[in-house]
Amino acid sequence: MVAYSLSIQLIDCHKVKYSRYKIILAFCDFIILRLSFSAALQFRGIALVRDGQWATYLMSPEFYFFFVYAFIVIMVFQYNNLYKINIVLTRSRQIVLITISFIYSIIGLAVMAFFVHSRWIVDSRLAVAYFGAIGFSAITLYRIFIFNPLFIFLTRSLVIRKNLLIIGTNTAAKTFAIQIQLDNIYGFKLAGFVEDGVPAGMKVFEDYKILGKVSDIPAIVERYSINEIIVTISEVEHEELLRVIDVCKQTKAAVRVTSSLFDVIHRKVFSESYFNIPIASLSVPNEIPGMLFLKRIFDVVIASVGILFLSLPFLIVTLLVKISSKGPILYKQVRIGKDGRKFNFYKFRSMYPGSDQDNERIEKAQEFIKKGHGNGNGNGSVKVVNEKMITPIGRFMRKTSIDELPQFFNVLKGDMSLVGPRPCLPYEYDAYDEWHKRRLSVLPGCTGLWQVSSRSEVGFNDMVLLDLYYIDNLSPWLDMQLILKTIPVMIFGRGGK
Repeated sequence: MVAYSLSIQLIDCHKVKYSRYKIILAFCDFIILRLSFSAALQFRGIALVRDGQWATYLMSPEFYFFFVYAFIVIMVFQYNNLYKINIVLTRSRQIVLITISFIYSIIGLAVMAFFVHSRWIVDSRLAVAYFGAIGFSAITLYRIFIFNPLFIFLTRSLVIRKNLLIIGTNTAAKTFAIQIQLDNIYGFKLAGFVEDGVPAGMKVFEDYKILGKVSDIPAIVERYSINEIIVTISEVEHEELLRVIDVCKQTKAAVRVTSSLFDVIHRKVFSESYFNIPIASLSVPNEIPGMLFLKRIFDVVIASVGILFLSLPFLIVTLLVKISSKGPILYKQVRIGKDGRKFNFYKFRSMYPGSDQDNERIEKAQEFIKKGHGNGNGNGSVKVVNEKMITPIGRFMRKTSIDELPQFFNVLKGDMSLVGPRPCLPYEYDAYDEWHKRRLSVLPGCTGLWQVSSRSEVGFNDMVLLDLYYIDNLSPWLDMQLILKTIPVMIFGRGGK
């Protein structure tokens, strides 16, 4: 009954840009995990509440530990894509990911036992084993045998309904319409299509018609109470596709994109899919009140801890730079940041003085940007480097990105964020097309989606698309994921040059 009442809340998707099933599923997972903790202790014979003293329990370290740890497990689930619709509606794949998540969680619990002196963690390994068994069984049973079939039943019967608008009339657009007719497990009710240059009222597939042109999208969304828009346009320039997406994002509907121009997102990022068709979600979460404030708090805390933790490595690198070549230890360079504002960018010097005055390097960088799809030598990197100008220690620093660590100070100053698009040089900015400049709508970052997924492997246009995808899905949680993924990139030096 609880699952049913929670699922019914999914019915009213009107005016909601985000899938409520994710929130409800995460909430249920949290409650199950919390109850699993209590059940594990009961099986072990450990009573947290004695003589009905609930107030004492609510103030105990165990209570807060349970709360925080359950939240951490939810984040592990999120990391393993257990809230993406194409995973939620599977069985075997979902069970595998739940298993992996619990393995990580139990290992994490063992590690935390060294830092949290809780009597049941330290004194009873059996309680931890009970939690793993009970939690895994309960989560799996709930998701596979309650939530999954209930969700599919409600969507197929259109009790849960999302009014859908498709932008485009190409093969992908018609495939969506066909799949909705064959097996509508997502609860879509197709209103129709939108396409410029095609008269309104013309049939596209069966009885589904053209409802208007792109400029009519806001009015169409209001008239048909559209909850979700799928953009399938491909045979256009990037600027035109982004213009269409901008019109869609002005509405209350969630915006998803499946386009050959967005192929880099599907190749490099684990995205959701409908009917095995990959889609990129563009949710504009940075408009949520407080999101940018939370991101700033996160930046300051992590950057401060990072500077303290890396004090000794900073000193070692400083000595190595000084010994290996003449010149300043820190390299200061003017970069372009948020909204085109210039700021001083800091790095450990990895090249000999004067390397930034290389006109050939500037010309090649601008050519790479204008070409958009690579620089003609099989390397997708925007970095055009004169290898002869790199110092002996600089080669290692650039490979592992150690030279980037002083940017923690840029973060504290507010010029940069820990995660975001990389700041560009003034001569690179001068070569940008107008749509490229969209990547400067947020603070630039020390690392980002491009660096961890496609460093030196994609052309400039794809790099910008990865940045725009990050901007439209920005959150402290995504930042944490990208920071964690940056660590192995640095250690193994993937794509550095």
